[in-house]
Amino acid sequence: MELLQLTYFCDAASTQNFSRTAKRYGVPPSNISQSIKRLENELGVTLFDRNANRVELNGRGETFYRQVSSALELIRQAEREARGGAEEGALRLEIRISRRIVMQAVSTFQSQHPSVNIIAEHGDHTQSDDFDLIVSDGTFAHGDFVRMRAFREQIVLAARKGLLAPADGFSGESLGDKPFIAMSANYSMHMMTQEICRDLGFKPRIALQGEDPVYVRKCVEAGLGIAFVPALSWRGQFSQEVELHRVGDYSREICIYCRKNANEPKYVDTFYHMLVDAFEQEMLAQSETSC
Repeated sequence: MELLQLTYFCDAASTQNFSRTAKRYGVPPSNISQSIKRLENELGVTLFDRNANRVELNGRGETFYRQVSSALELIRQAEREARGGAEEGALRLEIRISRRIVMQAVSTFQSQHPSVNIIAEHGDHTQSDDFDLIVSDGTFAHGDFVRMRAFREQIVLAARKGLLAPADGFSGESLGDKPFIAMSANYSMHMMTQEICRDLGFKPRIALQGEDPVYVRKCVEAGLGIAFVPALSWRGQFSQEVELHRVGDYSREICIYCRKNANEPKYVDTFYHMLVDAFEQEMLAQSETSC
């Protein structure tokens, strides 16, 4: 019975998918299948029920998984103590929204855990299996992840000073002829822009759109159009030349998803709590500014 063999087993037990485990460790799926088969032969029991292209942990496998995952955590703890308490590894993040706030938490975490490598990808990936933690809006659903916390932020209308007349109110009539700046169609804020405008009774005339939030903000700053933007995530990102207007009571959820894996390194949980603190501090700062 080898340590790597047990590591493969625990990951496969948490995902119940040999291919995902193989992808995570950069080996062919056959390596995972053969390794677990050798483990079962050595134990003299079957740990997974195999049906066509699907594997499912059985009762013996669940019992073995609980014990082995605890043992592996003790081994990792012993390794950390032998190194003087320093944790090593990689923290894999998928940041779909709220980049600024997430990166603040990354900066804090990295200053306290320099031995942990941060792997962060921005955008919406259809295959999210390689990540430990995902920050997304409320539409994300994946069987290997669970939503841990959610925060709600307002959606406001950003415009260069002088482009809008708040006294006239915000309606389809007053906004329908204005050029809009938007994120690209594969981003949730693009869909929210469409939905808000439809609710107000008009179709937005999108003059410019882009993949980069900085590009969108720069276009608004230049007076090239107006944009619906997330108030919390983009707080403090505009100059004084841009005004933010509340239009109705529109909002979105910022959700933090963590992998369903009891075998995750302790630093994943540490970062999660730092991220929650970062969002709570941002919400507090916003509420104090609004008062």
